[in-house]
Amino acid sequence: MEPWKRTSTIITAASIGHVLEWFDYGVYAYFASVISVVVFGGTSTGALLLTFLAYGIGLAFRPLGSVFFAHLGDKRGRKYALLVTFWLMGAGTLLTGLTPTFASVGIFAGILITLFRVMQGFGAGGEWGGVGSYLVELGGSNRRGFYSSFQQVFILASVLIGSLVGLYVTSNFHGAFLDSVAWRVPFIVGGALLIPVAYLLRAGLPETLPFKTVEEKKEVVRVPIAKVFVKEKKAMFLQLIGMLFTPVTFYTVLTYLPTYVTTETKLPSSDGFLLVAIGSIVTIALIPLWGYLSDVYKTRRTFFLIASIGGAILSYPLFLLISTGSFALAIVGIIILQIVLSTYNGTINAFIGESFPTNDRYSGFVPYNISTAYSGGFAGAIAIALISATHNPLSPSFYMIAACVASAIAIYFMKDAAKLSKLPETESIYYSDVLSASEK
Repeated sequence: MEPWKRTSTIITAASIGHVLEWFDYGVYAYFASVISVVVFGGTSTGALLLTFLAYGIGLAFRPLGSVFFAHLGDKRGRKYALLVTFWLMGAGTLLTGLTPTFASVGIFAGILITLFRVMQGFGAGGEWGGVGSYLVELGGSNRRGFYSSFQQVFILASVLIGSLVGLYVTSNFHGAFLDSVAWRVPFIVGGALLIPVAYLLRAGLPETLPFKTVEEKKEVVRVPIAKVFVKEKKAMFLQLIGMLFTPVTFYTVLTYLPTYVTTETKLPSSDGFLLVAIGSIVTIALIPLWGYLSDVYKTRRTFFLIASIGGAILSYPLFLLISTGSFALAIVGIIILQIVLSTYNGTINAFIGESFPTNDRYSGFVPYNISTAYSGGFAGAIAIALISATHNPLSPSFYMIAACVASAIAIYFMKDAAKLSKLPETESIYYSDVLSASEK
């Protein structure tokens, strides 16, 4: 087999779990209004808020999952952890589709779906850091940005597929059949189909050379997460704040937007999907390009500054254009915003992974999972609460702007290891002299 074919197969096998993870998130977001009626028993803003709270609570367990699987991944290998995560995600997705109705079990329906979201979120917490670490280490000295960018390609493509499935189901099935059966099918089929596919692909993954080197040198850390939070506090804190805007903009624009269009504008719900689809396609097309360019120009921080500052400037105009009720203007807004935000999608995994050494790199992704869980996971609920409190349909943009500004400040103080041909094995770039004066 030619080397590039082998590499593409490895990247696909490593990233396949994200298909299960984000397909699930895309479908859940698209069916939020149906779930609010069937599972939470109402058509009010309160029921919709509970639907997004269940979504957010599931994501809130990502940090716990990331800590658990990061420990496994830094102690026993990236492959070992990635052979476990997708089972939990798959079960959570499958069971979401089997949730009983509010009419049959009352409030227990909402409790059960929340538990299933927790299961899904716990497993998903281990995916991000595992795949990110794996692809960064696979990229060697000059392809870390490009290879790791495909993790984001799989994520965005899966959100798009999930939304496409949602559009198909709601366009072809209506009324009682949609509420009782049709919305469940994507969850059931997705979980049942992707679990065996993920296992078959990942079973053949090789372990990364950097981890094997650390293991052979007996430099594996006893408690990797403690090293990150105790010995590498600066790297951890700057990442926590610096990456804040990425889940906030992602979840607000690409998961909450269909609901926003349905509830706050005169545009049909299908237009909400089309906006997400257009934004996703633009981002998917650009992600590998930004990853490649970050390798060529040896910088990740520059791309993040562009994304955070651009996001702060463009968030309000995006919601303003959507609120006009003009689909054409909304398309212009989301294309421009996603062109800017796609710069972080193409470089985020390399930027995080390069900040931590090999023996705790998987654990180094935990702060991002914390940021995702508590700032991005509740983005839909926060947006709904802001509109309810202010009676201003543009108020979700304020949340995005605040996150972008805070991140831009932190990113300014972050270090960029893109120029390093070899990443440190035991010390973070923040606590070693591996960066020369010209690379700081």
